[in-house]
Amino acid sequence: MKPIRAILVDDEAHARNALRGLLNQNFSHVEIVGEAENIPQAIKLIAQTQPQVVFLDIEMPGYSGIELLDFFHEDARNFHIIFVTAYNEFALKAFELSAVDYLLKPTRPEFVERALRKIDMMSSDLRDASLDTLHSNFKNKELNRIAFQVSDGVMSAAVDDVIFLKADSSYTHIFFRDNSKIMVSKTLMEYNSLEETGIFYRLNRSHIINLRCIDKISRKEGGFVKMSNGHEISATVEQRQKLLKFFEGNVY
Repeated sequence: MKPIRAILVDDEAHARNALRGLLNQNFSHVEIVGEAENIPQAIKLIAQTQPQVVFLDIEMPGYSGIELLDFFHEDARNFHIIFVTAYNEFALKAFELSAVDYLLKPTRPEFVERALRKIDMMSSDLRDASLDTLHSNFKNKELNRIAFQVSDGVMSAAVDDVIFLKADSSYTHIFFRDNSKIMVSKTLMEYNSLEETGIFYRLNRSHIINLRCIDKISRKEGGFVKMSNGHEISATVEQRQKLLKFFEGNVY
């Protein structure tokens, strides 16, 4: 790998010490050019050292890690961020839906290597779109946007605009509210984490659907689920029964 200038941002000294030791021991191409214990210090340090990578803790007093983005215009954001966090269910879902890499505390060398390799291949457009999607999700305190990696970058979409995802061998087609669609070079299985949002549901082997975009669940034999864009997706009796459980108490 190419030489990398990095800074560590974490309010806990022992966490910075642990990450510094891991990097020094396993990644000789990473030069740690500074450390900060809060966001104001980090802003000054970035200006002074011009790092290529910022290892950034999410939960800190004063400003959270994600608020670092508020202090840099997109044109001035010439560094990559690898977020470092303790387990937080909302944060992990936000990272995954935003196509942003992260490390869980305590981290391991193989996860650091994966993150460094990913940013080494990441374009600035992809980085910025992913960070903007992540920032939107944190700012609104809900998972309201998803980032999809397409051939020429990253497409960010509102959750409610994604009607359903359909498998196509090693690709996935994503259908949107405006009747447009895109194809991404990921399998549908790689989007299974969408179910954890409580908004999406794996209807069958080929479809993940948005529960908010269902127009009708047909009870007839050989029935189907009709989505808000008019698409009808075949569903077995068992699949429809499971789906109906989501709407118990809201059927009149």
